[in-house]
Amino acid sequence: MKRYVYINDSDTSPDLYRDNRISNRKYTIINFVPKNLYEQFSRFMNKYFLLIACLQLWSLITPVNPASTWGPLIFIFAVSATKEAWDDYNRYISDKQANEKNVWVVKKGIKTRIQAQDIRVGDIVWLRENDEVPCDLVLLGTSESQGVCFLETAALDGETDLKTRVIPPPCAGLTPDLLHKIKGVIECPCPDKDIRRFDANLRLFPPFIDNDLCPLTIKNTLLQSCYLRNTEWACGVAVYTGLKFELVHCKYAKILRPILGVWGA
Repeated sequence: MKRYVYINDSDTSPDLYRDNRISNRKYTIINFVPKNLYEQFSRFMNKYFLLIACLQLWSLITPVNPASTWGPLIFIFAVSATKEAWDDYNRYISDKQANEKNVWVVKKGIKTRIQAQDIRVGDIVWLRENDEVPCDLVLLGTSESQGVCFLETAALDGETDLKTRVIPPPCAGLTPDLLHKIKGVIECPCPDKDIRRFDANLRLFPPFIDNDLCPLTIKNTLLQSCYLRNTEWACGVAVYTGLKFELVHCKYAKILRPILGVWGA
């Protein structure tokens, strides 16, 4: 299944894709108690001790004081629930900081400063050196005359060596002023778990190029949570936002890393 990303054109882009707000929380205030109890009683040993505690309420079966079992059981559940609540609160704080981070984007040719959570698919995002990439981008321009930029991907694959990313050939030589006005469409796949592959096509609209298709690969992308290094500035169009990248990259990175080892891209 394909998605079509219209560059710098929110009127043409269908409002089918979510914004860039991320949430890694497990609980809400409403579902914390029932969900946490369900998770705790999903463990066999907790079910066993609960059964013993319930049987001790029947004086005909055991002369033992039920408090000797219920007290430790409630204490253990309370400690476990408190730890889960604290961890979830820290996730909430981390999400809030990421969502409210200020970034520069181009909307309809105008460069504005917005919060990262307000980035939409099709927006052109501008990065400065050492900035964290706020969502998955297709690179359109850099400060380097060779059309390259350098990316630190340690957060994704554990590699400390910088990766080189290149702009697509149709974007070569475009000045920042032209990048503000660039129009086109990217045909790309829906997000999947393979962060080493990106097969897409770019078509810029006239007057930039006469509707020629240009293939895109992972070498033309900047993935979320990476950092721009040794490059004064770079810009790219948002193709995947919000949970589209969070669930894909964060959920599968820990699974893929020990299986595939450390890879380069």
